Amino acid sequence: MMNYEVNSFQNYESITIDELKDQANSLLNLVTEEQRPLRVCMNNGKEFLLFPQDLLSPICDSEFRLILLSAIRYAMGRNTCMPVVVSDYIKRHIQLLDDKFLVLAADDISRHLEYYADHEPNPNLWQSLLDALKTEQGARATRKARKIRLCPTCGKPLEIMSITDNWHSPGGFDVIAHCRNCLSNYEWFCDKDGGVSDMKQYFFG
Repeated sequence: MMNYEVNSFQNYESITIDELKDQANSLLNLVTEEQRPLRVCMNNGKEFLLFPQDLLSPICDSEFRLILLSAIRYAMGRNTCMPVVVSDYIKRHIQLLDDKFLVLAADDISRHLEYYADHEPNPNLWQSLLDALKTEQGARATRKARKIRLCPTCGKPLEIMSITDNWHSPGGFDVIAHCRNCLSNYEWFCDKDGGVSDMKQYFFG
C-alpha cells in the first residue's frame, strides 16, 4: 500500500456556493493573502478549489519535468518500491504533465525495455506506464485535431467529418472537415505533438 493521501484537500476549510456568492471579495482576499486554498461545495454535491495560481508554480516549472524524468531513470532496473511509487504517481497526475514530458518519458521507457528487458525486474509495470503515456498522447492529439477551424472560403466554423490515423506518421491524424455554409470540404494533418498543417481542399472520391 503506497503512503499517500488520497483526499489531500479534505483538511482545507470549506464553504457553500451560496456563502461564496455572499462573501466573494473577503473570501478571495483570504485565499490570496493567506495562500490558503478554500473548498467550495456546490449544491449538486460537487466541489472545486479556490487557490492562488502561485500554488501551481511547482508543476508549471520546466524543471519539474526533469525531476520526474530523473525519477523514472533512477527507478528503472531497480527491484525496490520506487518503480511502483514513480509509476503510480505519474499515472495519477498524467493529465497535469506537459506534452514534452509525455514524449521524453515514453522514449526513455521504450529504449529501456528494448535494450534491458531481460534484466528488468518489473517489465510489466514499465510497459503499463508506457501504454498510459501513449494513451494520453493519443487523447491529447485527438482533442487538438478536433479544435474548431474556420472555412478559408467563407469564414464559418468547419464541422469535423472524420479523424483517422496517419500511416506515415505514428501518432498523427488526418482530419477531414465540411463547411455547411458553402459546402466546401477540407483536409489537414495533425502530428503527435499537436502541430497542424495547412488546410487544402478535399474532394471525395
